[in-house]
Amino acid sequence: MLMTMPKKLWLLAAIVAPGLALADEPAPQAQALAITEAIVEHCAKLILADADRYREQARLITQGASEETLAKVRKSDEYQQSREATLESLAKVDEKDAKKACAQNPAQNH
Repeated sequence: MLMTMPKKLWLLAAIVAPGLALADEPAPQAQALAITEAIVEHCAKLILADADRYREQARLITQGASEETLAKVRKSDEYQQSREATLESLAKVDEKDAKKACAQNPAQNH
């Protein structure tokens, strides 16, 4: 059985999320942060009623990292390229399928 693109992206986010925070002050890995934030942002736009829950999920992922550290990571080429590639991939997914994948996200569990 083939996995659809949205399911692949959520699976990827679940795999990379644990590696986001490392060291004393967590400095997220640029690629992992970019992918995760792009997915959360995309789902927040698709399902407006749950946008706050998606954004809270993104805040939890960066918990412990300073705003300065996050700003540096987000300005990096690796972050920018990964984010753009993820958003381009998400844009190709049928909206109905994307909403279904977003609805299966843990952020939907109340």
